[in-house]
Amino acid sequence: MSHTDYYFRHQCILRKLQKAPASLQEIQDYYELECETHGYVFNFSKRTFIRDKNEILSMFKKEISYNKSLNKYYLEEDEMPDDFGGRIADTYNTYLALNMMEGIADFVHLEKRRPQGMEHFSELMQALKHKLIIRFEYEKFDNSHATDRKAEPLALKEFESRWYLLAKDLKDHAIKIFALDRMSNPETTKQHFKADKSFNVNTYFEHCFGIVRPAAHAQPEEIILSFKGNKGKYIKSLPLHASQQIVKETEQELQVTLLLFITQDFVMEILKHGSEVEVLQPQQLRKAVKAVLKGAEQYYQ
Repeated sequence: MSHTDYYFRHQCILRKLQKAPASLQEIQDYYELECETHGYVFNFSKRTFIRDKNEILSMFKKEISYNKSLNKYYLEEDEMPDDFGGRIADTYNTYLALNMMEGIADFVHLEKRRPQGMEHFSELMQALKHKLIIRFEYEKFDNSHATDRKAEPLALKEFESRWYLLAKDLKDHAIKIFALDRMSNPETTKQHFKADKSFNVNTYFEHCFGIVRPAAHAQPEEIILSFKGNKGKYIKSLPLHASQQIVKETEQELQVTLLLFITQDFVMEILKHGSEVEVLQPQQLRKAVKAVLKGAEQYYQ
């Protein structure tokens, strides 16, 4: 059985249990029906299910438990959503839905701006996994000449249809972010480096919006935003950041707080919402947004 078949079975189990607790027979019946629909080979037993439970916990951080009195399995509540496992599942389910259709271009419109630099992804992942120093050429937007770089890769980060490599540049030993679409000729060396066990990519970007992180001494600010009308419903359903908290909600307004570094990335995000958002605090951010709006005014006299 291929890895795709295993993964398909995992997704069937998860989808069934996300709807409601189910007995082993109910899970098996659902999986059999999905196999017939998608053309997969049916392969299910109590032994394979026990193995699947362990693999699902390892891959997706989803724990399947058993209620003896009901004779049913169920998914434990997540204390903290696992974005990585969720993204894998979402991507696979999209592929599955599109793959079974013919002529999908007639009624499915896909985003034209695909993430760039993905041809380097596999090699960078190997370097990250095995803690190997990499070499590559890098071209900044403000410089037409590529420069040779040598770095210790730390993590990969996605932001607005682009992928970035967070790495320690061995030229000055500073941690920097490199866009994959501006990298060329990446090469994994055989030289290992010792990872800093105290470094955590989630902690590093915890108070960041986007890819920019200020100097080490900078502190995140409490930001209060007021969204007008229906924009509030949109922001409530799709929060700007994990730190977002609602402080006021009416039919006319939604006020939220966030704890973030004030960076150009976040200023651009606020401007994207136009007249439907107002920065209430801090003053530093109000002034930054006002300055951009005033600068743009000259083009619309």
